[in-house]
Amino acid sequence: MESIRNNTIDGDSSSGSPKDIHSLIRNQKCFLKDKGLCNPELVVNTSTLQSETTFVKKNAIRRFDSMLKKKMALARSCKDGNGPLSSTVAAPSIADKLNQEKWPVKVCNPRAGTKAQKRLQTGLQCQGRINASLFDILEESGEDSETSNSSYSSSNSSEHTEIFCQRFLYISSANSKQLEGFPLLLPPHSRDFKSDLESGARNSLPTIKTEVFKLVKLANPVIWTYVLEFFPSIVSMTLVGHLKSPLTKQYLDGVALSTMVLNLTAIGIGFGLATAMDTLCSQAYGAKKAKKLGIYLQSGLIVLGVTYLPVFLLNWYTEALLVAIGQPAQVAAFAGRFSQILLPGIPALYVYELFKKVLQAQHVVLPMVYIAVISNLVNVFLGGYLTFYTSCGFDGTAIARLVSDLVLPFSLIPYFYQHPYVLAKWWPGWHVHEAMQHVSIVLELGLPGAAMLLLEWMSFEIMAALVGLLPHSIMAITVHSVLVNVSTFAFNFFLGISVAANVLVGTYLGSNKPQHARMASMLGMVLAVLFSVVLAVVIVATRYLIPAIFINDTVSIASSGHAILYLMPYQLCDALNAVMQGVLRGTGRLSLGATINLFSYFVLGLPLGTYFAFSMGMGVPGFWAGLTIGIVFGCVVSFVKICETDWNGMADDARVRTS
Repeated sequence: MESIRNNTIDGDSSSGSPKDIHSLIRNQKCFLKDKGLCNPELVVNTSTLQSETTFVKKNAIRRFDSMLKKKMALARSCKDGNGPLSSTVAAPSIADKLNQEKWPVKVCNPRAGTKAQKRLQTGLQCQGRINASLFDILEESGEDSETSNSSYSSSNSSEHTEIFCQRFLYISSANSKQLEGFPLLLPPHSRDFKSDLESGARNSLPTIKTEVFKLVKLANPVIWTYVLEFFPSIVSMTLVGHLKSPLTKQYLDGVALSTMVLNLTAIGIGFGLATAMDTLCSQAYGAKKAKKLGIYLQSGLIVLGVTYLPVFLLNWYTEALLVAIGQPAQVAAFAGRFSQILLPGIPALYVYELFKKVLQAQHVVLPMVYIAVISNLVNVFLGGYLTFYTSCGFDGTAIARLVSDLVLPFSLIPYFYQHPYVLAKWWPGWHVHEAMQHVSIVLELGLPGAAMLLLEWMSFEIMAALVGLLPHSIMAITVHSVLVNVSTFAFNFFLGISVAANVLVGTYLGSNKPQHARMASMLGMVLAVLFSVVLAVVIVATRYLIPAIFINDTVSIASSGHAILYLMPYQLCDALNAVMQGVLRGTGRLSLGATINLFSYFVLGLPLGTYFAFSMGMGVPGFWAGLTIGIVFGCVVSFVKICETDWNGMADDARVRTS
C-alpha cells in the first residue's frame, strides 16, 4: 500500500519489456476495479457539440500515449544494463493528481461562460475531496504495506498511467446536445455519496443566517399578497356605505351577511381543502419530483370541482337560509342577491388558489403580488364607476367584485406565456386517471385542513352573534367590528410568515433535510413573535386613530381604543399559533392542528369569553380575553408537539408520501 501512495518504480530488468508493462497495466486495472476505484461513467454539465467531444477525446488519448511511451522508455533503460534505479522516481500521489488536475472548461466548450467555469471549478473541488478520501478506505481494508509491496511495487508506474487514463475518459449522456458532469474518477459508492449531498444528507447542519434569509425572502412577497387579498371585502363595504340611499344601512348589513355565508361555505370549505397542497406540493418539490405538482393540481381541481356543486346550492339560497335563522327579510334579500352575483367567481377563486399553492411550493411568490394589485385596481375603479355613475348601484359593487375575482386566474395566462419554463418545469400534461388516484390523499389532508380553517372562522362568527346580545348592542357591535378588522388585517402579516415556514419545512422534509426543517420551524416562530411585538407597539400607539378609519362617533372611537388593549395579547399568541399551524401543514399533521383548534376555540375560548362578557360584565373585551386563554392553550400544545417531533421520521413520511 505504501508503494501505491509513493508511486515509485521498483523492479528488476525482467519486468521492463513492453509486454510486461501492458500486463502490469491490466493487473493494476483489475486491482482498482476490485477496490471499486475504476469507474469511468461520468457526465458533464455543459452543452457541447459532437465535434468538440471528439476533439477532447483525441487530446486525452494523445496525452495518455505520450505518458505511456515515457514509462516504457524508462523501463527499457532499466533493462538495458543500468539495473534498478538508484533512486525512486517521485511522482505525484494519486490523491494529489486527482485533486490538482483540472479539466479546463474552455477545452471542452470554448463558448462556456464565467458561470459555467465557476460551476465546474466548484464541482471539481468537491469531487477532489471525495476522491482523496478513497485512499484512506484502501488502507483500512487490511492491505499491509509489506505484503502489498511485493505484489504491486513493479506496477506503480502503470498505476499512475491507468488513473491518468480514467481521468480523461468519459461517456456522453443520453441527450447528445447536453452533457452533464465532468470526467472524474468516481467509484460507485462515492457517486451515491455525492447524490446524498445534493438531495440533503440527514446529518447536514443548517446555518441560522442562511435560513433567516430564506425565510424573510420568501415571506415578504407572501405577506403583501395576503394583505392585498384582504382589501376586496373592505372596498365592497366602503362603496356600499357611501351610497346615498335610505337603504344604505340594509345594504351594509346585506354585504356583511353575504360575506359571512360565503366565507363559511364557499371560501372556508374550498380554501380549507386546498391546504392539502401545502403539504403535498412543498414535499414533492423538495423531493425533486416537480411533475408531481401538476398531478396534485389536477387532483385538487377534481376535488374542488365536485365541492362547488353543494357550495353553489348553499349560496344560491342564501336568502332562505338567513331568513330561517331569524335575520330580517330585507337584509336577507340583499345578502342573497349579493351572493348570487358572486357565485360565478367562486370557481375562479378555487383555480387561482390551487395555482397559487403550486407556485408557492416552488418559491415562486412575486407574481401573486402583482396579480393581487391588478385585481384590487379593477375592484376599486370598476366598482366606483358601476356603483356611483351607473344605475347598477348596489349590484354594481357585486359585479365589480365578481370581475376582480375572475381577473385572478386569468392574470396567470400572460405570466405563463412570458415565462413558459415555469409551467414546463412542473406541468406533465393532463393525466386524469393518475390524478384520480391521488384524490384520496388530497381528501385525507384537505378535510382536516378545512376543519382547521372553519373552526377558527366559525368561532368569530358565533362570537359576532353573541355580541349582539350584549347590553348596548349597537355600540358593542361597532367596537367588535373594529377589533375584528384590526385582527384580520394583522393576521395577514402572520399568515405570510406561516406560509413561508410551511413551504420551507415541507421542502426540506421532501429533500431529506430534517435538521433544516427543524430550524426553519423554530426561526419561523421567532420571526412571528418579533414581528407581532413590533406590530403591537404600532397598533397601541395609534389605537385611537385606527377606529376613526371605520367610524366617526367619538364615543365609539374611545371605546374601541380601550378595547384594542385587550386585543394585543390575543394578537401576540395568534401570530405564534399561525406559524405553528403552518409547520403542522408542512409536516402533514393537519388532523393534529384541527384537534388543537377545536379545543382552543370551542372548548376553552368561546365558553370562557361568554362567561367573561356576560357573567363578569366585561362586554366585548371579555370575549377577546376568553379567546386569548384558548389560543394560549393551543400555542402551548402546538409548541410541545413540534418540539417532540421526530424530524427524521417526518422526512421518511415525506419520501413515502411523494413516492
